[in-house]
Amino acid sequence: MAYDPTDFQLILSFAAIHTTTDLVCQTMVQLAADPKNIEALREEMLEVLPAGGWKKASIARLKLLDSAIKEAQRLKPIIMLNMVRKATADVKLKDGVIVPKGEVVVVDSGNVYNPELYENPHKYNMYRFADMRKQPGAENKAQLVSTAPEHLPFGYGKYACPGRFFAANEVKMALCHMLLKYDWELAPGTSLEPMWFGTDPYVDPQAKLLCRRRREEIDLDKLGADDKAEE
Repeated sequence: MAYDPTDFQLILSFAAIHTTTDLVCQTMVQLAADPKNIEALREEMLEVLPAGGWKKASIARLKLLDSAIKEAQRLKPIIMLNMVRKATADVKLKDGVIVPKGEVVVVDSGNVYNPELYENPHKYNMYRFADMRKQPGAENKAQLVSTAPEHLPFGYGKYACPGRFFAANEVKMALCHMLLKYDWELAPGTSLEPMWFGTDPYVDPQAKLLCRRRREEIDLDKLGADDKAEE
């Protein structure tokens, strides 16, 4: 099929918008269920942002926020069957299994619920990956943008999502604005359970959050302008 830049841009936009939106919503739903988590994240933001603004290095210092997002992504990946491929020839795997030409294969993302890999895998733990990063050799493995066989939302190997670095910063910046400018809590009757579309879990469209404007400790809008002016 001939390359069409318009089609390609539309595909990229669709792939980026709904996945990023779902991750923001999933993180917010989980955080709103426990106000203590929100307070801890605000403390980190107020420690990091006034000094570094929106610079890349500053956003990278939001390690607890990074962990909170990655844990939300782990608890509910946007797709459970990842890296779909069609065999263009007969393939014999190392264990002797033969994948015939024309067969479609996928990678199951179910390892995110493996209790041998994650303690209490069905429970949201905002500190899970922040604690992992403190272990020797795990500093990079436990970051939001990291990929691993046991965590496949961004894919794996040479076909990992190339836009994950941009998406990670985008989600973090959005959550900084939302958490510092507003108070949040789950509306009565709101469920944390996702809605399934085939094999893909999405944040329930009927989920509701209650929000109230709060007096933010720092002016995030001015912070961004000042940071840009310095550059």
